[in-house]
Amino acid sequence: MTVEFTKLSSKGQIVIPQDIRQDLHLKEGTPFAVTSQDDMILLKKIEMPRIKPWREAVKPFRKAAKMSGFKKEELDVLIEEVRRSGK
Repeated sequence: MTVEFTKLSSKGQIVIPQDIRQDLHLKEGTPFAVTSQDDMILLKKIEMPRIKPWREAVKPFRKAAKMSGFKKEELDVLIEEVRRSGK
């Protein structure tokens, strides 16, 4: 366990020492969860979920539609029916 010392700036910022940043692979913009308990402050590096681009997200649906023989014209009819029904 690495122990380093730092201090709070006038803007409420704390510098995480370089050795710790390197050990934890921290980069500018790394998100953290922050909590406190008694006289302790805990920072937990969090991994943000990667959001897929739209084209990648719909690939399985396009593939399933293609395999089923479902046609765009059929989709257009279904959309129109739902719009007319108000649901």
